Amino acid sequence: MVPHSLVGDIRSLAYDTATLIFSALSRLIPKDEHKILFFSAPDFSDNAKYVYDRMLESGFDKTHQLIWCVYSPVPANYVIRRSREYVHHALTAKYIVSTHGTPAWKSRNQVSIELWHGLPLKTIGHFAGTDHPNAAARLSATWRLRRFATSVDYLITTSKLERLIFSSALLIDPGKILILGQPRCDALYRPQDAGIDALCRILGRDDIAEKRILLYLPTFREYDTGASRRILEEILVSERFRRFVEDENLLFICKPHSHDENAFQAYNGEHIHILLNDDLQRAGNTIYDFLNAVDILVTDYSSVYFDFLHLNRPIVFYVPDIEEYRNQRGFILEPFRDWAPGEVSTDVDELIGALTSTLAGPDRWEPERARLRRLLFRYADDRACERVCRLIEQR
Repeated sequence: MVPHSLVGDIRSLAYDTATLIFSALSRLIPKDEHKILFFSAPDFSDNAKYVYDRMLESGFDKTHQLIWCVYSPVPANYVIRRSREYVHHALTAKYIVSTHGTPAWKSRNQVSIELWHGLPLKTIGHFAGTDHPNAAARLSATWRLRRFATSVDYLITTSKLERLIFSSALLIDPGKILILGQPRCDALYRPQDAGIDALCRILGRDDIAEKRILLYLPTFREYDTGASRRILEEILVSERFRRFVEDENLLFICKPHSHDENAFQAYNGEHIHILLNDDLQRAGNTIYDFLNAVDILVTDYSSVYFDFLHLNRPIVFYVPDIEEYRNQRGFILEPFRDWAPGEVSTDVDELIGALTSTLAGPDRWEPERARLRRLLFRYADDRACERVCRLIEQR
């Protein structure tokens, strides 16, 4: 029997070879200067969706063909990945706008605008290393990282510090990294009532304004696919925690990471709600459409808390596995507590205590939040999408 690892190595090598051939052939095909392809994970989401929405608002679709490359249908002009139509557009589009890496088949006569999907707290790219079990896997991982670095034309970030981090982590020429802001953060500057309305629509309830909203956004732990579920279950089985959210008339919303969703089921109780991607997609929203309605963000190592700094509202960190996470994944920014502008808790009782003190004194960590926002964001406005669109217009 052929070892499973060998099969994986062969598939990886075949994929790398195929993308090289496709890219080489693509260089021979003229590109349509008015065709833009969009990629995101999940489909039709994150920074790319906000740029796309801005293009529709400004009439960009009247002069350009805007096409989403997706795995399943979305409420936009789209093609299904790996279909014949997808191959055609991949060969003829001039612009590629993506959030999770430029497609490996991108050719030199195409322009890649990589928006990425958050500011790095945890290790990524070169910092994550290429510690794979065999030489073939290590070679493939190294080659893909370097190919990504050379194929990206523009990587969009938020500050000079982040430019340095991305450049060193992803091995990208700093001259390719533009400080324009994260498009999804534009939504945080909408009126708070708009966020509340969006949340009511997503959850299918009208009592949101009566409660204080706690949003729990745990990150993905690729080394232990059951970890996020166990951590949430420890919270929810705590009678003391359930009594706490009821007594304080809170709404505790948990949105699992998209890679963890198979381990969760939707749940809609008076004080506890588990929100899934399907709920968001049915409503045509992302979490950023209601993030400005959240009173306290509860998270661990997710980069969403950097974005939440735009709102200057309290953040509580729940990190029961911080030493394991540090050893398994690691942080680019250390010490962790120097980059965590809020109460840090490591068990459910500490979490309740952190939330209690935060509700009583929401401004305690305001100076630290303001300091980090100045460090991480050149722009504190709702014009990141506009700046990205202008980048394409001016080419």
